[in-house]
Amino acid sequence: MSVVAPARPGTGGGVPARRALVRWSWRMLRREWRSQVLVTVLLTVAVMTAVCGGTAVYNLPQTTDSRLGSAGTMLTLDGTDPRAAAADLATIRAATGAVDVIGHDYVKAPGSATPVEYRAQRPHGAFAGSLLAIRRGRYPSGTAEAAVTDGTARLLGLRLGGVIALDGHARTIVGIAENPRDLSDEFVLVDPSSVRPRTLSVLVGPTHDVGAASLHLRTAGPMAEGAGSDDGRLVATTLVLAGATILLLLVGFVAAAAFAVLAHRRLRQLGMLAAIGATGRQVRLAMTATGLMIGALAAILGTIGGLALWPLAAPRLENAANHRIALSNIPWPLVVALGILAIAMSTGAAWRPARVASRVPVTAALSGRPPVPRPGHRSALLAAGLFAAGIGLLAWGQKTHPWVVAAGTAATALGILFAGPPAIRVLAAAGSRAPVAVRLALRDLARHQARSGAAVAAISLALGIAAALVVVATAVQGTARTGNLGDRQMLVMATGSGPASNLVPVRTAAEVEALTAQVDRIASALDHPVTVPLDVPIDPALPPQRDGGRPARMTAIFCVPRGGECADIPLYVASPELLGFLKVDPAAIAPATDVLTARSDRPVFPVSGRRGRGTDVPVITRIHAPAYTSLPTSAITAGGLARRHWTRARAGWIVQSGGRLTARQIAGARKIAAAAGLTIQTRTGHAAARNVRAGATAVGMLLALGILAMTVGLIRSEAAADLRTLTAAGASRGIRRTLTAATAGALALLGVALGVTGACLGLLAVYRHDLAVFGRVPIGFPLGIVAGTPPAAAMAGWLLAGREPPAIARRMGE
Repeated sequence: MSVVAPARPGTGGGVPARRALVRWSWRMLRREWRSQVLVTVLLTVAVMTAVCGGTAVYNLPQTTDSRLGSAGTMLTLDGTDPRAAAADLATIRAATGAVDVIGHDYVKAPGSATPVEYRAQRPHGAFAGSLLAIRRGRYPSGTAEAAVTDGTARLLGLRLGGVIALDGHARTIVGIAENPRDLSDEFVLVDPSSVRPRTLSVLVGPTHDVGAASLHLRTAGPMAEGAGSDDGRLVATTLVLAGATILLLLVGFVAAAAFAVLAHRRLRQLGMLAAIGATGRQVRLAMTATGLMIGALAAILGTIGGLALWPLAAPRLENAANHRIALSNIPWPLVVALGILAIAMSTGAAWRPARVASRVPVTAALSGRPPVPRPGHRSALLAAGLFAAGIGLLAWGQKTHPWVVAAGTAATALGILFAGPPAIRVLAAAGSRAPVAVRLALRDLARHQARSGAAVAAISLALGIAAALVVVATAVQGTARTGNLGDRQMLVMATGSGPASNLVPVRTAAEVEALTAQVDRIASALDHPVTVPLDVPIDPALPPQRDGGRPARMTAIFCVPRGGECADIPLYVASPELLGFLKVDPAAIAPATDVLTARSDRPVFPVSGRRGRGTDVPVITRIHAPAYTSLPTSAITAGGLARRHWTRARAGWIVQSGGRLTARQIAGARKIAAAAGLTIQTRTGHAAARNVRAGATAVGMLLALGILAMTVGLIRSEAAADLRTLTAAGASRGIRRTLTAATAGALALLGVALGVTGACLGLLAVYRHDLAVFGRVPIGFPLGIVAGTPPAAAMAGWLLAGREPPAIARRMGE
């Protein structure tokens, strides 16, 4: 080894001495680089993940309104009266100058419950230019051309060069268009001269303070204003820093175990430094400099790797973000903060082993004997205090204060770190009656609590994150309160295309039978299907209307008074099939009951169909009904129909399968429905929750097993001399396998206990007002983490161990 100039006793050394110690650390790192490859690679991968993932999360929020573009205000005009709309448009232009006008018309699409929007918009507008782009082909020109979005093309089976004629006017598709600010915005782009829009969106510059009342507009509708803010990115940056802190803490725990092994290997060299006059501070500097160098190298390589991965990840992120992302939009302050955080974590991971090594007496260090571990009673108290502080902060912050949640998460993770050594001592004491090989493994873990505690903390954090993701994914998944339908249900509707689908075409009995036959065809492709017809009440007092050229009737208005308005709610006829679906006993319904409803408010029937305060207050009986938003929650009884002299009309069917609907079944149903003039609605959103749960469970277990492999490898390499001694004493391959398997299984068991317990306590604090989410978690995912990780770790340790050491009773480094 190289000799450094010692400092005078009591001076703490000067700049030359510190510089010499740093050079010595660098030379030692270059000589022992193989022992530090795992830690360096792990830190590099963590920084790379944090940089790429942080940039992705930073770009997820949309900072500008997807309807306004660069405008400050949007006024909506009624386009059904062209003269009034033109007069209002002239008034707006006179008051504000330049404006952008976008026309909207809606046409019913075959087999879809959502009408297709025909959008009349000129490219490269003054304010809406950023809201329109062509992905393939070109913009339409003239009345015989159109461009469609990808979603509309898939829905209608169209492609470039095809023809679209939903509104009766055939147009050739010359381009694939999109709204770069909202990729879910589906429309057909046409030339403004080729349609007469129902509504007009007028975009006004941000410097003009305008409103419908101030301009005395006659046909103005709702007004939208504001161009977004960076609040979403601020929250995203906060969450990224919190997540990166947790990730780097996990890596820091593994690095701490590796640096503990490194400190033991360098114990003789550090003792020699102390023997020639190095102070305790200089000894600590020799070790922490190594952590600083490894952290700096990992920060540089990880940042370069993360930025190199960003161009590959950004295109795949756009669908999740629902808007186009610029590759140059990199949050440089966040990237720098992540690099500094990585260096701080690596240096901090090396500091504690360095502190322990600096306190070893010189004679003990020169002999290579490890220091006797101190009792850790304060560690248990500190862990309890950090746990309490973390849980309190999580309960206070809930889901609305990201900085508080980040602080609570960090405190809980640190609590797991300090809880590791006491948990190891408890497990070692509990295994006093275990077989000899298991007892030796547990005592070895208890003797070296620094490295074992850091490994337990890393494993706990990996499994805790996985458990937390399982619960969070379940919380955001569609439920009876948030979803539109169950994953086995399909709603087939035969209503018209009028506002709010309140129009029901007048159909003969033969036509209804023909539609029923098509619904039976749809149901026949499902597993053990159940079909429930849906009838709606028709009020003959309401004037007849026309829907697409054929006579139609408005359904009876059933609404909840709110201020001066009346909010409509769907109402169906309580047929025997519907009552069976709702699990309502017809014999339990009082004869005077007009309406069965699961709603807690008080709906009414407006007199003669006029909206406003209703005077016909029905007799209501409360029921428990499925709370999916598209399923019936209110039904009028036969007595209620008779007392009001109303009739009924077929509006649709509920089709329920015995198993989860597949994409093929849904596509076949849509094809049949489109040919019959029906529309299909199935469960929307939250389909990825199952994949998130499965992925979180698998990745968490694999990450924990990877950490275990590195930790057990470090422990076994340090205990190589002891293993050689055991082999020389006659220990068989089975005993050697049992040692490694018991070490891995014990670490995994403690990691599961601490990680899952910490995650559950933190989530209970966050979701304390919605504890029902824990009841919705599929038992297989947490059971897989809790019951699957320790046996898998023990089995892997058993299979990968047992090889006889190449030399007997030879110490490391000799």
